[in-house]
Amino acid sequence: MKIEHILVIMDPTIDEQPALSKAIEVAKRFDASIELFLVVYHSGLAPKWLNKEHPQEQIISSYLKTKQRWLDTYISQVSDENISVSSEVRWHKPLYAEILKKITECHADMVVKSTHQHPVLDRLLFTSNDWQLLKCCPVPLLLAKLTTAATYKNVMAAVDLEKNEDTRKNLDEVILDSNVMISEYFNAVAHVIHAYDPMGYELWPREHISMLGMDVPSYEYQGYQEQLQAQHETEFTQLVEHYAFDDNNIHFVHGIAANQLVDVVRDEKIDLLIMGVRFHSGFVSTTAEKILNDVNCDILVLKSSY
Repeated sequence: MKIEHILVIMDPTIDEQPALSKAIEVAKRFDASIELFLVVYHSGLAPKWLNKEHPQEQIISSYLKTKQRWLDTYISQVSDENISVSSEVRWHKPLYAEILKKITECHADMVVKSTHQHPVLDRLLFTSNDWQLLKCCPVPLLLAKLTTAATYKNVMAAVDLEKNEDTRKNLDEVILDSNVMISEYFNAVAHVIHAYDPMGYELWPREHISMLGMDVPSYEYQGYQEQLQAQHETEFTQLVEHYAFDDNNIHFVHGIAANQLVDVVRDEKIDLLIMGVRFHSGFVSTTAEKILNDVNCDILVLKSSY
């Protein structure tokens, strides 16, 4: 993972910007520059406001200047850390489309975005723009929470062992390599987890079933569980054996993957979770969605294409 330029998506609805705070910490360790970026659109600035004295272009221009002044109030927070910084405001709808365009234009190596916590429910609020950014962001996307520590002390990689023959590099390897690098730069403890979910007995078929390429009689449910565990454990061990993880920080668990991962993040006091997100038929999987919503730490989302 090369990080030379970080694009920070600023949020005009909040004063404290966790995305900016985390971006500064990353930039200091990777010697990267930061660009503050804000995309705005106001439906109130509509044709009904138009007249000869105040054409729409003039109204929008004044609005953008106001937002630029707000954005520039954060520049000193970056420059005081001797980090190169720039800023830009654009008018566009949908917001995510302009963000994706900007990522390509400025050759960003990482995008950092703040997340919103639901005021009542203990979960994040993801907008349609957030999901589109998750789906289409061509570089690592760091989702920063307001409640997390300023720096990272415990970093965990989540791998699922799923193979994707269409990609140049196994996504799990991308996740593990990134975990090693970030842990070293932050002097953090590196963890790795794999959670697998065996078929429940109530779903076990009455007749033979093909599992892992073998024909298994339905009455051998216990045998199936043991074979499945052995298969996952073997593949997990082979994946992580080339990395210097402490044995106590290698977590192999079974059960509903999202629930298990959220529990381990809490128990191990994880500050940053590094995970991959795969989309099926254009939608993020329900497991990834639950993790993104419920896990209580920052999340670095990776894909196998970079």
